[in-house]
Amino acid sequence: MIAKPLPTEVMSPLLQLLGYLAWCVLLLCIARTIWVGGQLAARMYREEAVEGLVGALAAALLLSTASGLAVAVIPK
Repeated sequence: MIAKPLPTEVMSPLLQLLGYLAWCVLLLCIARTIWVGGQLAARMYREEAVEGLVGALAAALLLSTASGLAVAVIPK
């Protein structure tokens, strides 16, 4: 069964909302990366984990993958 395209009245606000959500998540990822960078600078001489940086980068990767999937799934 082929999905019918959604009307413009529905798609336009939906895509705008998804765009705002993507920007908010990317801003949070950037803020988290800056925060973890500050922590790494403060803990330069300690041997502590850096999973915060990996988590922020994983969230940015997940967002980029999710937006690509959303473009493929949402009918035009």
